[in-house]
Amino acid sequence: MIPPSQETLGMLFSDVTRLYWRGLEQAWAHTEHDIRAAELRVLKTVVEHPGERQSRLAEALFIEPMTLTGHLDRLEKRGLIERRPDAHDRRAKNVVPTAAAAPALERLLALGAAVRAAPAAALSAEEVPQLRDMLVRVRAALVALEAPEGRS
Repeated sequence: MIPPSQETLGMLFSDVTRLYWRGLEQAWAHTEHDIRAAELRVLKTVVEHPGERQSRLAEALFIEPMTLTGHLDRLEKRGLIERRPDAHDRRAKNVVPTAAAAPALERLLALGAAVRAAPAAALSAEEVPQLRDMLVRVRAALVALEAPEGRS
């Protein structure tokens, strides 16, 4: 076992992310929604930004368009989102939440509240915004490494 002082940032990011999403998925395991953590993130974004183009959603979520398509397919199959033709570009699709989306999202967020609170509970009140700011900067540095042609 590697001592914590010798773990790389990448190892820690991977462990924290995996444990966080796994905890949420366990909290939702016995619900009628059968949803994965990545799908919840997409659903939350669609509810908060209804009518956004699929391509813009993928960019906002830092995922590939094909990955987003799979998530949207599953959310659409569950009756939580709809894809509608864009009025200005018939090739583009806009994503809107259905009437069932907000109540489902609220229920899932409530079920995952303890998991979402755990990271902040391990930190002081001053450390939480500091960590958030640092992670935003780390994400920006990683996004800057991507080739411009990698995003549409």
